[in-house]
Amino acid sequence: MRGLMRRLLGGAAVLALAAGCSSEPPMAQLSGRVTFKGGPVPAGWISFTPESGKGSVRVCQIKDGVYDSSQAVPPGIHPGKNQVKIAGFDGKKIPFWGQGKQIFNPIEMTLDLPAGAQTKDFEVPESAGKNVKIERTADD
Repeated sequence: MRGLMRRLLGGAAVLALAAGCSSEPPMAQLSGRVTFKGGPVPAGWISFTPESGKGSVRVCQIKDGVYDSSQAVPPGIHPGKNQVKIAGFDGKKIPFWGQGKQIFNPIEMTLDLPAGAQTKDFEVPESAGKNVKIERTADD
């Protein structure tokens, strides 16, 4: 009986330590609109890469100019400084290009995200639509 009690207490201690070690900061939840040439971006994605190297890249889909990190899998974005990359497409599905033709060159920026929910709209500059270089996507 004593051996069983020790094993149970030992197992409980391991679980308590594991729970204490996995306490990550709360995720940021970001949503908003993405526009190009005054209108909503029909389709695309926004990626968030933590500059700290802690945490994984998170990707949010853009549909009809709207994105929401709470709908991504997994949901949320790691708080802190993130490298942000936005790509946009015409939304007309064609073979090998699930989101359609690329409408602008991807843009990049740095964004400092606090934990918690907030909104952030992105306006893609018209200059990104000049001399568009087609980049391969995961839809290929």
